[in-house]
Amino acid sequence: MARAKRDGSLDYRSNRLRLPSRKEPYWSSLAPGQSVGYYRPTSGRAGSWVAKWRDAETGNRRKETLGAADDYQDADGKDTLSWPQAQEQAHHWFKNCTKHAWMAAEGEEVTLDQYTVKDAIDDYLAEQKRLGKKGLPQAEHAARAHILPVLGEIEVAKLTRSRLEKWLGALAEAPRRKRAKRLQEGPVFLEAPKTDDDKRRRRDSANRIWTTLKAALNLALKRGKAPDGSSWRGVQNFKGTTSARVRCLTIPDQVRLVNACPPDLRRLVTAALHTGARFGELIKLEVHDLDLKSGTVYIGPHVSKTGKPRHVVLTTEGRAFFETITAGRKSSELILMREGVTRRRHSEVGSAWGKSDQNRPLDAACKLAKIERCTFHELRHTAASTWINAGMSLGDVAEQLGDSERTTKKHYIHLCPNALAARIRQIAPVLGINEPSTVESLKISES
Repeated sequence: MARAKRDGSLDYRSNRLRLPSRKEPYWSSLAPGQSVGYYRPTSGRAGSWVAKWRDAETGNRRKETLGAADDYQDADGKDTLSWPQAQEQAHHWFKNCTKHAWMAAEGEEVTLDQYTVKDAIDDYLAEQKRLGKKGLPQAEHAARAHILPVLGEIEVAKLTRSRLEKWLGALAEAPRRKRAKRLQEGPVFLEAPKTDDDKRRRRDSANRIWTTLKAALNLALKRGKAPDGSSWRGVQNFKGTTSARVRCLTIPDQVRLVNACPPDLRRLVTAALHTGARFGELIKLEVHDLDLKSGTVYIGPHVSKTGKPRHVVLTTEGRAFFETITAGRKSSELILMREGVTRRRHSEVGSAWGKSDQNRPLDAACKLAKIERCTFHELRHTAASTWINAGMSLGDVAEQLGDSERTTKKHYIHLCPNALAARIRQIAPVLGINEPSTVESLKISES
């Protein structure tokens, strides 16, 4: 907030009440083209504060009533304003006017007074599409399911912190939505969160949805389509919602799972365990991405979730696996395909894996293998933990996964404390500085 200007005539109510009534406000200039005035009515009513703005380049003028003056009652900062509060309100309004003028100069349609949350979401999604962001489908789903039904018709200028916090709190307590069938009408909800872990997951989901809305509002503010960001900048995320994944399959469990899979899923799961790649990355790999000479699989920027390319080094076993499943195939073919599935857009039987195609077959394979249900992403964690336990450094694991070393450490270091301890004891030198011990261990005799 800018420092309040002192004005002897307007600072104190006693001085203002001595001013003669007139049609023109008593103006006080705050900056070039920016003034705040006090209107003294002819009757015995309280006066009012008025702001006036002038564009230096175009000469355009605007005037706005800020609120009543605290002539006869104490200021509340909303409807009744003191002289410093009137200046603060005016500064926000001046900033709004400047953005308004800039938008008009840029040829944009000025809809500041009627710009809704839906408009902000639409602009944000359009910008994400223009930039080619890979998280666009998730953002669209979050907006359609959780943001627009509740907040869509509210004007951004009328959003309040309490309204947003109430929405975020209700979102964290709402039951999880069930994945609907294709022809099913309306969403289906599961039970409300009961366990501590269920509540943590819902708060974590609420945080991610809130991040989407906040990004849309910040973009609106940046483009001058929102008057002020104070209503959402003070809204805090839920704390303690993220937890490091600790579930990974043992080698015997990996073998049982692979053996329980049908052929197409078996190849997919085996590829995940050899590469640590994500499902979305694996299903886009083509035969020419495999380099048997160097024993690597190339995950290009169009395939990688982060947009950063990487070469995943294969073990001898992994190279033999990929060599077997790609032998005699065209270089442009997808490495991993579904079997026995006819797609609407394909006349042939057998096609590429689609989004979420792996979920139900993997659940069935876990049940058949008699192991606890695991998600496909946990195969990535399994591969990483297996590498670390075998002695691979965090930096090398990060390279394999396409993550930063910091992220890798956050998610995977806790999976292998024994491996870390073994490496430290193996590498650390013997100092030979301990004094000889005179303590003998107790021997327990069997009676």
